[in-house]
Amino acid sequence: MAFDRNNNLNIFMRNFADVVRLPAPKKSTIDLNQLVRAVIVLMEIKAGEKQVRFIDHLAAIPIYISGDEQQLEQVLINIVKNALESIEGSGEIIFTSLPAEKRLTVTDTGKGISEQFSTQLFSPLFSTKKDGQGIGLTLVKEILHYQGCEFSLQTIQPGETNFVIQFKVE
Repeated sequence: MAFDRNNNLNIFMRNFADVVRLPAPKKSTIDLNQLVRAVIVLMEIKAGEKQVRFIDHLAAIPIYISGDEQQLEQVLINIVKNALESIEGSGEIIFTSLPAEKRLTVTDTGKGISEQFSTQLFSPLFSTKKDGQGIGLTLVKEILHYQGCEFSLQTIQPGETNFVIQFKVE
C-alpha cells in the first residue's frame, strides 16, 4: 500500500515536471486587447453558467506586446478560471488595459485570498481548492516569467482581487 502510494506520487511528480518545463516562447507581435477579447468569448459560457458577467474596460486602441500567443492565452484562461471559481453566486470579472504602461488587470468580485495563503499561491502543488492540484498558478508564473512579465495577485479589499500583468515596454 505505502509502496503504491509512493510510486504514484513519483509518477505524478515526473508528470508535473513535464508540465512546468515549458517550450521556449515563440514570440510574435500580439494585440493584447484582441487576445483578451478572444479569451472572454471562449470563457463566456462557463461564466454564464455561474452568473458571472465579464466587463470589458480594455483600451480603445490596440496594445501591441511581444509574446507567445498560445502561452499567454493559457495564462489568461487560468486566471479567468480561478476568478470564476472564487466567485460564489453571481459576480463580475473586469478586464482593464492601460496602453502606455502595457498593463492588464483582471479584477474579480470573488471571496479573495487570505493573507496566510497569499505567499504560497504560486508554489508547486499548493492549492486552496478542495480538489486542486496546485498546477494552474505555477504554470501561470512560469509562462509569465519566461515572457519577461512582472505580475501580482492580491486581494485589495473584500470582493476585489486583482491579477496584474505588466508586459515589457519595448
